Amino acid sequence: MAWYDDRAKTQFVGTYANEKQMQWDADAALKRGWTIESTDDGSGPVIGEEPEARAERKQGKITVTYVRAQDWLVNREREITRDIQNEASRAADAREARLVKAGSELEHAETVFRACADDVAAPADDNREHAERDLLRALKDVIVRRKTALKAVDEAISAMQAAVAVGAAEFARSSSTHQQTREVWVARLGVEEQLLERQETVARLARDWQSAWTRRRMAEDELRKRSAEFDARDAVLVAGIGPRTEALNAVRALD
Repeated sequence: MAWYDDRAKTQFVGTYANEKQMQWDADAALKRGWTIESTDDGSGPVIGEEPEARAERKQGKITVTYVRAQDWLVNREREITRDIQNEASRAADAREARLVKAGSELEHAETVFRACADDVAAPADDNREHAERDLLRALKDVIVRRKTALKAVDEAISAMQAAVAVGAAEFARSSSTHQQTREVWVARLGVEEQLLERQETVARLARDWQSAWTRRRMAEDELRKRSAEFDARDAVLVAGIGPRTEALNAVRALD
């Protein structure tokens, strides 16, 4: 890349063997926002210089100092500012997209949690342990999703504040809104973590309760089975006693 095409440069000193070489570079540079600050062809006087040295210097090369034109510098500054804003905006948009995804996943987890909370309000006896376990699982998922969403909202706020700082003012309102959302999520996370400890206890108790309930049901089934067996044998006994009694009475009548 030629020096005059390097947009990072603001000054350049060129040395040429002759006027033609210098003019070729100068024409190209002037078209690209450069201007000539000074030219030294060796003909200017130097204090204390000997005539012989001056004559030798005149036969030397041409030195030209180029600097960026003022309007180019102004435009370049605007261009840099615009690039910085665009980069910051892209970063903020990317963080916003991650936040939207995390928020959607959190919302779905909350919906499942609410359904599980409804189920434990009045569960069937044979479903109590399952309902409590489902609620515990749903609560843990909500907490994980909320922590992920909080990380995403923190990153989004930071990216948006950085964008606002470099002039992308359109992110100011979103940053404020996300800050309010963050405060709500932090408060809910604290309550959910308190519930988690209690729900873990209830889930363990429900497991023991379910085992005891199962044993009781088995005992009740066994009792019903034994009662039915007794009733059947009682009916057979009663049926046998009737004829026997008649025969016994006949024997007694002979006395």
